[in-house]
Amino acid sequence: MIDRLMLAIVQVQDEQKATRALTAAGLQVTRLSSTGAFLGRRNVTLLIGLNQVQEDAAVQVIQANCHERVEYVSTPLEGAPLPIPLSTPIVVGGAIVFAFSVERFEEL
Repeated sequence: MIDRLMLAIVQVQDEQKATRALTAAGLQVTRLSSTGAFLGRRNVTLLIGLNQVQEDAAVQVIQANCHERVEYVSTPLEGAPLPIPLSTPIVVGGAIVFAFSVERFEEL
């Protein structure tokens, strides 16, 4: 019985590994394409229907398959007379996970 809905926002680079691992763990996954607001990077939102017992296992699978990375963005050097771009490292990736209780579930 599905009584929880988990949303996991992951980078597109991690999507296939995470989806395969979640499916291997016996979970049903629906994939939605999405775009990040901060850097405009491609993301994937995974919708995972599960029960409360499976929730911790799903989080562990996502954590094991979605990794943070360091990427570089160009930012202007402050106080410079000319606009000189400076490579600034930022950490991206990993996963953002939301879990919700499902009050009603029907297959039509």
